This record gives sequence, structure tokens and C-alpha cells, in this order.
Amino acid sequence: MYRSDMYRSFAGVVVALLLLQSSPGYSQVNIEAYRGKSGVAGAARFSVSSDYGNVDVVRSDGAGNLTLDNKTGATLLVVRGAAGFLGGRRNANSEVLHLRYTWKLSPLIHPEVFVQGDYARSRKLDARSLLGLGGRWNLLDQERMLLAIGSSVMWERERLDLLPGDRHDNCTSGVRLSSYINLYAATTRGVSLSTTAYYQPAVTDFADARLLGTVELSTPIIGPLRQTTVIDFRIDRQAPKGVKDTDVKLSASFGVKFG
Repeated sequence: MYRSDMYRSFAGVVVALLLLQSSPGYSQVNIEAYRGKSGVAGAARFSVSSDYGNVDVVRSDGAGNLTLDNKTGATLLVVRGAAGFLGGRRNANSEVLHLRYTWKLSPLIHPEVFVQGDYARSRKLDARSLLGLGGRWNLLDQERMLLAIGSSVMWERERLDLLPGDRHDNCTSGVRLSSYINLYAATTRGVSLSTTAYYQPAVTDFADARLLGTVELSTPIIGPLRQTTVIDFRIDRQAPKGVKDTDVKLSASFGVKFG
């Protein structure tokens, strides 16, 4: 019985992830929002908004995740996508695919390895791939509250769609340090707040640094149905020409969660 329920849950999330590949953009992943309990856990959400009149704009956002957690480690898969249509033509879209494995060596220390692929047309990013290895330390681990910090070294490769006269190279690769802090808190009624903030300087040039993160507030409605409000932010002091150094996005969506 348990296996059949698990397979149905797994199939549901896989279908949701495929639907969310509808592909403004953000490449960070709010790790704490997606960590599940022991066993199989997951969620999917989707939102659509539109403006009609002087400017015809349609925007859609989606996200899905799947967690497989046991005593020795946890596997986390996250998919995020967004698409924007201006005047009936697609003008901005992005996708993120993130896979992470965490070893549970002790209650305090958790080594991690992760891979990610993403693109974001609004940031002139045609393609980005990265591979990272690091560690996570749980400073506070309670039933409804968790505080953790992490640090890793990651190799990344980017291909950019640059404007004429941009001093950046259109294809780059290098090593960055990535440090993050996670916070998760929940009430007895199921309302949860989770946040992740990253600081990512280049190893060869600490002036080339990014500060990015996300905050998610999730509220149960009925059964597995939840409403989620997300604030994403990104600060990149060496952004390509035509891309603002600071970017903030607010979104609200509905979705389902299990596990």
C-alpha cells in the first residue's frame, strides 16, 4: 500500500514538473522551501497574470520539486520556469533545473553536491551550467524551525547574448565561492516562512560578486492546496550591458503539496 501511494505521488509530481516547463528569471533556489520530511515529498505551483489596454502583457510562473529523504541522505530536484508575452509575442522567459544530494554524516554536518542548468533571457543569459561541492551545517534543527548555513565551491559556465559594445565575453567559465544561510519556520496551523540568501564572489576577482536570495510565505487553504507568495532579489555589480544591477520580483501562486 505504501509503495502504491509513493508511486502515485511520484507520478503526480513528475507530471507537474513537465507541465511547468512552460518556460523575468532568477537562478537561485530556495533550498529550505523544498526540503521535505523523511520519505517522498513534493509540491507544484503555477500562476498566470495579465495586463490589457495600453500594453498587452501575459506572464506565467511555475515551480515544482521532489525530495527523496532517508537516514543516510536526501535527494532534491527543483524545476522553476517563467514566460512573458508582450503584444502576443514571447519576450522574456527563464528556466532553472537544480539537482542536489546531501549526505547526513551527523546531525550537524551535511556534505552536499549539486548541479544546475538555467537560462534567463531578461538577464541576457542564453545558458548557464554549474557543478558545486560543499557542506551544510545545521545550527538549529527543530520540528517547526530550522536554521542552517552552507558554503561551497562551484564551477560555472555561461553563454551570454550581449548588446553591441558590451565589454563582457559572450562565453565565460570560472570558479565561484557560494555561501548561503537558510531559515525555515512554521506554525501549528501549517503556515510556513522560508528564506535563502546567497553570496557568490568569483575566486579570481572578489569585486565580481553576486548577492541573491528568495523569501517564500506559504499558507494552507484546504487539503493539499496552498497559496504561496515569493519575493526574489538579485544584485550583480558586473551585470551585462542593458541589465540592471539590482532586480526584485514579487509573485503569488497556488499549488499543491504532499509529504
